[in-house]
Amino acid sequence: MGMTPAAFRELTADLGFTTGDVAVLMGVTRRTPQLWLSGHSPIPQSVAILLRAIKDGLIPLEWVEDRILETIKIA
Repeated sequence: MGMTPAAFRELTADLGFTTGDVAVLMGVTRRTPQLWLSGHSPIPQSVAILLRAIKDGLIPLEWVEDRILETIKIA
């Protein structure tokens, strides 16, 4: 079974990410993470893998934050 909305909520909170941060990181609209949280859309495995890799320190949080900031500046 994939990631549940509760697990997604907990993991993003642990990382200090907003749904907007996740949207930018994953290249989706701001509405998409809200659909994942509500259970109206399944959470893609790629999202679960990426967030868990960040949490486990396999991808430095600072690098992710820099990418989010770069994307926001470009937009």
